[in-house]
Amino acid sequence: MEKDTEINGGFFVNKPKGLTSRKVDNIISKAINIKRVGHIGTLDPLAEGILPVLIGKATKLSRFVDSGIKAYRVEMILGITTDTDDATGEVISVKSVKANSNEVLSALKKFVGKIEQVPPKYSAKKRNGIPYYRLARKGLEFEIKASNVQIFSIANVEIDLPKIRFDVECSTGTYMRAIARDLGSILGCGGHLSGLVRTRVGPHTLQKATNLDVIIDSIQSETPKKYLVCLADLIPHIPRIRIKDLEIWQVIHGQIIQNFGLQFRNSEIFALTDSNDKVLALAEKESSSYKYLRVLV
Repeated sequence: MEKDTEINGGFFVNKPKGLTSRKVDNIISKAINIKRVGHIGTLDPLAEGILPVLIGKATKLSRFVDSGIKAYRVEMILGITTDTDDATGEVISVKSVKANSNEVLSALKKFVGKIEQVPPKYSAKKRNGIPYYRLARKGLEFEIKASNVQIFSIANVEIDLPKIRFDVECSTGTYMRAIARDLGSILGCGGHLSGLVRTRVGPHTLQKATNLDVIIDSIQSETPKKYLVCLADLIPHIPRIRIKDLEIWQVIHGQIIQNFGLQFRNSEIFALTDSNDKVLALAEKESSSYKYLRVLV
């Protein structure tokens, strides 16, 4: 299709298993003929589920679309440890599973709350600007620092040993592969992630997502905006203020509107919209005024 510079928004893609998140970006970018395309929250090739892909000016909203909460349906297998902590890696240990269901449930409870988690060796975390997975693939030894993450809940546990399934609601930056690895370690038999579906990114759930092939078909059928989510709907959790013509002019020119946004708490983020609810900018409340975070017009 011809390039349309007015396409700004996002697609909630139901990512299929087997594709990298970057590959999904590239497929959409090529189909829609726009270079400014990027996803929020990388999913491994093994994983499926909701992947927000932002287009055009919406890429400026990347850190605001995710409200800091994600949710997953996790499947893991006990007794088999791999070098990647998931089913794509090489098996490095096989042990018998002696734990019973009650012991599994008890071990899972230890993960709920604020915890320190060591990211997988094969991950996108970086050391001196280089992703861990690149260092690991070269066979290099390197220190992996633990991260502070939070598990808000673990629910709907299904145990059919050696397979376990459960739902996790957690903070951004939490690795499900690490949970599988660490649960196996607690139970003394090892374990790895065998399946993963992301069901939520911030306020957006899997029910909002559309299969990638359906999105591509709509683009190729000259209806690229059929499944496109507008900027305002990408950030429904962010409060907003509607502004008038003179104020819109001030925003466009980066001028601060006097005595504006004072009703918000310090450091609270809010959006400025026009009469049609089009998001024009994001701002952050300061002690006596505010500062622009992103101007989108």
